[in-house]
Amino acid sequence: MKIFLAFATLFSFLILSNNAHTQGTVTVDSITFDKILQRFHTVLLKFDDKFPYGPFQDNFKDLVDSVANAKDFVIAEVPVTDRDNRENYHFGLNYYAFKPDFPVYRLFIKDTPTPIKYVGDRTADDLKRFLLRNTKVWLGLSGTIELLHELSGEFIDATLNNDTDTQTLLLEKAQNRVNTILDTKDQKSGEMYLKIMEAVMKDGIEFFKREERRIHNLLKGKRSKYVIILIHFYRNE
Repeated sequence: MKIFLAFATLFSFLILSNNAHTQGTVTVDSITFDKILQRFHTVLLKFDDKFPYGPFQDNFKDLVDSVANAKDFVIAEVPVTDRDNRENYHFGLNYYAFKPDFPVYRLFIKDTPTPIKYVGDRTADDLKRFLLRNTKVWLGLSGTIELLHELSGEFIDATLNNDTDTQTLLLEKAQNRVNTILDTKDQKSGEMYLKIMEAVMKDGIEFFKREERRIHNLLKGKRSKYVIILIHFYRNE
């Protein structure tokens, strides 16, 4: 019986050990985290139990998968224990990350003095909306096109600066990129990008104020391809 319990304990430990690190993330402590901050523009930091499991962890994995190809962005995990050597316990306290609240998320953006506290419901969709609101991280949402993602931010910058020459140049660039798209669905998405850019050139940022209701629908979870593309422009406004 003792031998059985010993093997059962070892087996359980091995299973939990496999869950200690989520593929696609970086596990850090207070020392290595500083190095990560120096390397990446945007870092989403998660404080959690050393062996997380359950719905929150499943949603976290979904989020990690969705940002696998994001550039200059990384998700870091901090395993916290409150017994024995209290691994990363004080690191968590520095960011008001307490065990009853786990998982706790903090968003770090280069040249921003304090991290942004996440207060959502910790579902994958809500975490994605949090990133959409606060960063330019490429999420690869359905209907969006990475070829046009960066141009959308540059286009809004030009709009805010009343730089019509740059707007025109970027619209031409976008048109050329859309012309290279072979997939029919992506072509339709590309045409939506162009229509939004043309509308902004005509009406300026006022265009987004008129479209604000649709944008808020996205943030509440009501998605359409048009609104998802629109948010890529709006979040840069």
